[in-house]
Amino acid sequence: VRTERDAAVAPRTVEELRLASIWEDLLGVTGVGVRDNFFELGGHSLLALRLVDRYEREFGRPLPLHALLESPTIEGLGYR
Repeated sequence: VRTERDAAVAPRTVEELRLASIWEDLLGVTGVGVRDNFFELGGHSLLALRLVDRYEREFGRPLPLHALLESPTIEGLGYR
């Protein structure tokens, strides 16, 4: 859910683009921006766990669940 003032910021790096693609696949949405909130886009606890698993498989490093809960945007995760 975005306002005009809070316009989408497109992925700026390869890592952000890869993560946005994962979010789009899991959430069934398109055009995910780096400041979009995972939970406001329809994410919930089970999808968060699936995201953590996909992230670890895609990037080869862990994504602690608490990191997503504390910073539920691609930008907030700092492409860990």
